[in-house]
Amino acid sequence: MTGEIFFASVDRFTRAFAAENSARHIRIDVSGAHFWDISGVGALDKIVARLRREGRQVEVVGYNRASADIVDRFALHDKTGVELGLAPH
Repeated sequence: MTGEIFFASVDRFTRAFAAENSARHIRIDVSGAHFWDISGVGALDKIVARLRREGRQVEVVGYNRASADIVDRFALHDKTGVELGLAPH
């Protein structure tokens, strides 16, 4: 993924993952993207959760430092227990 991920681009970002794909392991490379707000982080959480519910292994790589900070603070997809429906916040 490349570009700015924030409230105004969330729909486009989410649609990018709507295509049919039968891969069992998915690596989302965000090295060309920047997450600006919790809307973008929430969209990433929803994408990862949907793919995991479909039985896929998902790995997100390549966060820049600022994006890594906001994702670390607000994302749920990388927290223990989320896959069981337990929210750590």
